[in-house]
Amino acid sequence: MPRTYFGPLDERNSTYAFEGNANRGRFPMGSILELPDHREYRFTLNDGTVEVAGDLYQSVVSVSGHTNRAADVARAIDAVVVSATLASTAAAIDIYAEGIAHINAAPGEGYAYRITRAMTAGAAHAAAVATGVLTVNLAPGEQVQVALTTASNITFTRNRYHQVLLTAAPPTGGLAGVSPGVAAADRFYWSQVKGYAAVLGDGTLLEGLPVMASIGTAGAVETLKRRVRTGGTVTVVGTTAGRYPLTDQDGAIVVGLLSDLTTSGTNIDITGGIAANSPIVGQCIKPNATAELALILLTID
Repeated sequence: MPRTYFGPLDERNSTYAFEGNANRGRFPMGSILELPDHREYRFTLNDGTVEVAGDLYQSVVSVSGHTNRAADVARAIDAVVVSATLASTAAAIDIYAEGIAHINAAPGEGYAYRITRAMTAGAAHAAAVATGVLTVNLAPGEQVQVALTTASNITFTRNRYHQVLLTAAPPTGGLAGVSPGVAAADRFYWSQVKGYAAVLGDGTLLEGLPVMASIGTAGAVETLKRRVRTGGTVTVVGTTAGRYPLTDQDGAIVVGLLSDLTTSGTNIDITGGIAANSPIVGQCIKPNATAELALILLTID
């Protein structure tokens, strides 16, 4: 299980070999390294690309074919394995090691079970073909609490720190931290999640204000913004309305605001999706020019 370690400043620059299965690393994924100045890192496995110092990384995108899947067989209380039939996407060996299998529809809904660490290949689970059955072994101390039937639905979720990748714009997975240096492909390393860090900036950052993962530049942060609904239609019957511009942090007009509706019989039909928002990364301590690295106080959980 993940735990907290206290180490010297130079430990954050260490990397470790990946031995070909999900977590044959020196520490469990997600373990915390705390430095003397309280900067905090998580033990992380990168994907098949070289890490870039100062870039922001995210977890692997979840697979819809491994979500809300029907259990293939019943499991009694105290069972230490759970299984379900996948949809059209295969599952490679041990990709869910130290991840979570949660029951999202009854019987047994509301319980989340940790999947075991794969210290040997296949210890977490064997590979499963598309439309095949994925059977995962639960971590020591985990047992099924409410019996499962073939009516139970199971969702499999990767460990956030397993084979991380550069954040998409906007992110498509949970934040996994900022790379403190250059790690070769397929290596374990320490990903920074708290404390002062140099991070790639996008647009105008303001000292003292919060920043979020950029929705326009992969691996970067931008000043925190909250987008409003855009697009769709507005139908107004027997009324007057004023339209005022909204501007973003950088002064660009992004959408019009319909307001000051009067009189009765108004029928307003607004459709369309919510524009992309993004998770908070921390607080800007020292901004620099766009596309340069700013000093950010990270607060990633």
